[in-house]
Amino acid sequence: MTKLKFIAPLLLLGVLILVGAGCGEKKAEEGVIEEEKVEEATESLTDVLAKAAGITSFKYDMVATAPGEAAVTMKMWWEGKRMRMEGTFEGKSIIYLVDAGKQLAHIYYPAENMAMKISLHKAEETTGESPTEQSESVEQYNPVTLGTEVLDGKTCLVIKYSTQTEEVKMWVWTKYGLPIRTETATAKGTSVVELKNIDFGDISDSMFELPAGVQIMQIPFGF
Repeated sequence: MTKLKFIAPLLLLGVLILVGAGCGEKKAEEGVIEEEKVEEATESLTDVLAKAAGITSFKYDMVATAPGEAAVTMKMWWEGKRMRMEGTFEGKSIIYLVDAGKQLAHIYYPAENMAMKISLHKAEETTGESPTEQSESVEQYNPVTLGTEVLDGKTCLVIKYSTQTEEVKMWVWTKYGLPIRTETATAKGTSVVELKNIDFGDISDSMFELPAGVQIMQIPFGF
């Protein structure tokens, strides 16, 4: 297989992920979360967002919808400075593996048992901020709290803020301070990113590593 066959799905994945800002119980009760009741907000947005700092590892499905496009689902794992993102595009499974602590990033193609080493900057451009990083940075935009709403069984503070180029509406899970839905309005329409099936259990180290015997390809210029 030529390098071009690997590059094409890579570029497609990058475009789809960049659609929006990569916007449950710490054990997630084995994936089952009881519906929470809507209550008057008794905590400030600052207090709610601060809870995300206590999360050390979690995984979830990220569902991203771009204007005029079908929804795309990526599986995400985060632990400390390590991240794994996997999805299927044009029938091809693609996995990003990032270890910011070691300044390493790879794109892995399981079916071909091949991988490309890419720059950490390029990987982070594609995968975006983690939800916990979003929680840390959102207040710089002076968000306005619109109210409280239950989304997918989770009580959320609904906030709205503006950047230089976008209008953003976000649902922040009050229990853990995570943005579980983000709507971003742009000139092309509104993109939506949702977090589903959130699980705060421990993650095996092997999830962030290339399997033994994977062939590392020579990277194209610019990657």
